[in-house]
Amino acid sequence: MMKKARSLISFIVIFLGFFYFYTSQNPHNQTGAADHMAHGYVEIPKGNEIPAVNLSVSSDGPDTWLLKLNLFHFAFAPEKVGENKPSYNEGHAHLYINGKKISRLYGEYYHLGKLKEGRNEITITLNSNNHGALMAGGKPVQATEVIEVNK
Repeated sequence: MMKKARSLISFIVIFLGFFYFYTSQNPHNQTGAADHMAHGYVEIPKGNEIPAVNLSVSSDGPDTWLLKLNLFHFAFAPEKVGENKPSYNEGHAHLYINGKKISRLYGEYYHLGKLKEGRNEITITLNSNNHGALMAGGKPVQATEVIEVNK
């Protein structure tokens, strides 16, 4: 009986070790802004069209919000995500609220749900298919809007 218990405990410890290692090494883990930086940046070479993004946030019912993106010279390409070669005019977007990465976006609309009371800084970055944040002239290709929520 004691031998079976030790085997079971050993199995659980090894399983949890592999699980922790795998989840902590996954570059697509969306736990925060630090992951955004792990992918690095992609500077758009001169001579290429520079993409741009604008965002708007509007009320979407009681206490919920809707994000809408307007893209210029940029297309979502979810089927190409993870490619090694950087792309400059296609890829995906990252959504941050108050500096925390919330999600990767592949479309122009996103239901934000409820925002916390007070100041909410919504930031969108455009990202290459290789996940690098796009930069033009040393500046990130991004848009930010601040939403004040009063309840």
